[in-house]
Amino acid sequence: MTAVTNQPRRRLMGISLGCVLFSLLMMLSMMRPVTALAAEAVPVCNPTATNGCVNGILQDAGKKPISGVKVTLSGTESATTTTDETGKWAFSVQADGTYDVDIDKSVAAQHGLKASHMQVEIQKDSFSKQRGVVRFDQASSPSGGSSASSSPAPSGSDSSSPSGSDSSASAGNAGSSPGSNFGARVWQQLYSGIIFGLMLGLMSVGMNLVYGTTGLSSFSHGEQVSLGGLMAYVGTQMLHMPIWASAIFAIAVGALSGLVQNELVWAPLRRRHIGTTQQLIVTIGLSMVLQYVYQFFFGGNVKGITISVEQGFKLGPIITDSATLISAGICILVIIAMTLFLYRTRLGRATRAVSDNSALAAASGINVEQVVRIVWIISCALAALSGVLLGIYLNGVSWNTGAVLLLLMFSAVTLGGLGTANGALVGSLIIGIVADMSSLIIPNDMRYASALAILIIVLLIRPQGIFGKVQRVG
Repeated sequence: MTAVTNQPRRRLMGISLGCVLFSLLMMLSMMRPVTALAAEAVPVCNPTATNGCVNGILQDAGKKPISGVKVTLSGTESATTTTDETGKWAFSVQADGTYDVDIDKSVAAQHGLKASHMQVEIQKDSFSKQRGVVRFDQASSPSGGSSASSSPAPSGSDSSSPSGSDSSASAGNAGSSPGSNFGARVWQQLYSGIIFGLMLGLMSVGMNLVYGTTGLSSFSHGEQVSLGGLMAYVGTQMLHMPIWASAIFAIAVGALSGLVQNELVWAPLRRRHIGTTQQLIVTIGLSMVLQYVYQFFFGGNVKGITISVEQGFKLGPIITDSATLISAGICILVIIAMTLFLYRTRLGRATRAVSDNSALAAASGINVEQVVRIVWIISCALAALSGVLLGIYLNGVSWNTGAVLLLLMFSAVTLGGLGTANGALVGSLIIGIVADMSSLIIPNDMRYASALAILIIVLLIRPQGIFGKVQRVG
């Protein structure tokens, strides 16, 4: 009887001892020496949250590519590579710091280059998309070397936010005073914040329209942004379409996904009178499914929509490039078009009527289901367009790009006023500007905390948001 009684105890002790031994082995494996990461020479480099890029195109004075030239990277990490037939070279670096890039002096003299040594600084954080673009045909500094600017993501030269762009310019201001450098950073941060705010507004307008007409806060809206960027990648890199055709393709796929979602998921749930809380839970599940579908088909790496390195230029105190300006112009035009659609067209007025009171709109003869269907199509198409523009601006898109931005979208929509399209735009601009400008005085990792603090303060003072309407409860 005793042996029978002790058998379960011995089995339990054996299982416990096994668990302890397994835990010790896991701890020992985690305590193995950490090897230092080294730079890697790659054919094409797309910056991510874990790596930055140092790259360029080696060209002679006549802008003809120079192939077969050895390029040496030294500094925080080191590596060597050789320019390809188009003169391109690239390094992927893991650590922040200052990097020196060198080519043979005889090669520089033979091809009329103005420098054989360049220096670039990479500073990245958890959301940074940083690229240092090196041009040996740029003007050299008095010391004989040149400094290539790192193209920060959404913020200026040494900080970034989700709005990165590939800008580069030769450093002719090496002798400028700290005050002038800080002033340039202020303008650069303000510019980056406006650009990012416009792109965030393009995403948030569609989300706000869906909330206004259905009362549903969609947690899967971020995945529509990722879908647009990934489809642009498919168009440019897999189908070899020009960027404008890839953008149209991505928008069409996004609009189709909005129609399919409404017909297969949201319309049946509305017909069954499922509450918005239950529908919100469905959006969370749909978001998780779409994220892992994207990761399964596209992998976890950042996918570059374009692989060319565009030369930046100065616009007053701001460093920018043509792709960034075109993207901002498209955002402004689309937002103006949406405003005219909502206030000057019959369908737009019907959409605003459904947003104000769907029951009264239905009683007045408006087909509410038709309006909601069109809103879902427009919302997902706008999200896809923003994914394309953001992918170009950030130098790439990944399976979770939209999920990272989802909290900022909700903040912008809530700050501007739930259910108001113009409110989403204003809230997005405030979030973008505050986030980027705050990185001037606080660490980059905390810049979104400042934007969310503004959100909390505004909601404590005006709970309905900036443009929201006061509603009586009870």
